[in-house]
Amino acid sequence: MKFKRLSVLLTLMLAFSTFFTSFAFAEENVDKPNLVALGDSITFGWNLDDTNGNTQKSAKAFPNLIIAEGFFNVTNISGGGWTSSHILAQVNNPANEASIQNADVFTLYIGSNDLMGAIGLSDIIKNGTPVDPSTLIPKVTVASQQLGLNLQQIFGKIRSLNTEAPIILYNIYNPFASSEVPFNAFLHNIGEQIATNVNASAINSFANIPGTFIADAKSAFDGKQLEYIIPGDIHPNVTGQSVLAGLATGILLPLLPEELTVEITAPTEETTGSVTIEVLTNAEEVLSMMWLEGEQTLESFYDEEGNELGTKIIDNKFEVSKNGTYSIYVLDGYGQETVEIITINNIKEKPVENPKPTPTPTPTPVTNTPAPPATGTGHAIPNTASPAYNLMALGSVVLLAGYVMLTIQRRRKQEI
Repeated sequence: MKFKRLSVLLTLMLAFSTFFTSFAFAEENVDKPNLVALGDSITFGWNLDDTNGNTQKSAKAFPNLIIAEGFFNVTNISGGGWTSSHILAQVNNPANEASIQNADVFTLYIGSNDLMGAIGLSDIIKNGTPVDPSTLIPKVTVASQQLGLNLQQIFGKIRSLNTEAPIILYNIYNPFASSEVPFNAFLHNIGEQIATNVNASAINSFANIPGTFIADAKSAFDGKQLEYIIPGDIHPNVTGQSVLAGLATGILLPLLPEELTVEITAPTEETTGSVTIEVLTNAEEVLSMMWLEGEQTLESFYDEEGNELGTKIIDNKFEVSKNGTYSIYVLDGYGQETVEIITINNIKEKPVENPKPTPTPTPTPVTNTPAPPATGTGHAIPNTASPAYNLMALGSVVLLAGYVMLTIQRRRKQEI
């Protein structure tokens, strides 16, 4: 869309001019917006340059001064004595089609010659004699009607080639200052009457058309003709041309987008879970919204090939699970971009629960019972003897004991 493209270009150029001097606008590699200026001798810059004899359009003419000198690539389609019929022929000229299609903004100052020609103003000035204003009104009415019809066709042709670029339409000013000199007073009064009626009937109504803006030259020049008009002329001097340029500048600057703002919010209560960061912006259209850990710059979010490096933000919010600094990048539909920083420090670590220790079983004490001391003579009976062996051993002891007792008794009998 032309409006959006114009806003982007104006934003970039104004930012550019902040850091560089005005001569930088002349650099060929700067992509300047295109302005097509349509008009009569006022747009041409008539009588501004003493050296060229009005053979060339003046660099001091107002189209070259809008926003700043050299800000636009200006295509000046104008000429001395041109009427609205001349402009209609020019917009229908195939030679101008490309310029109209590529324009980012139009200015149109036309109508003065339509009216002056209708009432024969040049002859009136030459004669230096006032005429009856009532004889001029019918001529003014007819000329105003034709001017209105021509403007409608001019606008229709422009919009058939370029649907979006704003059109700044100037109403006509009264070039004659108030005076106590009778003839000069007559010129002022007739000029005031003509300008007021024509502006109301044929020009100002175009303000109701979307994309069209009225530059009120009439009000700007009222009471300032001696300051803004070349002496003995009806054309603006350098100051007057600057005033006309300022009217267009005042219209264009508000068309710039509102400065991109971003507001970042996050809960501040202590938590052991994740924190949701919400990103709010005044952008009409968001082309990109990303985040990265740490304090980052605009360049951090894209690689050399222009690929996005950040994590996309969905539905204007994202979650983080650890404390730290986070950078949020936003790019809007006008090409404005910004990075905002937020620090999260309310995430607490979850307490670690100590598991209950598994009890260690108490070992059963082992008691070693010593073997009973051996009795009698001979070898001790091993602990590992079986019951049968034990009986045999016991029997042997009994037999031995019996044998001993028997031997003792025999010896006693022999002694008796």
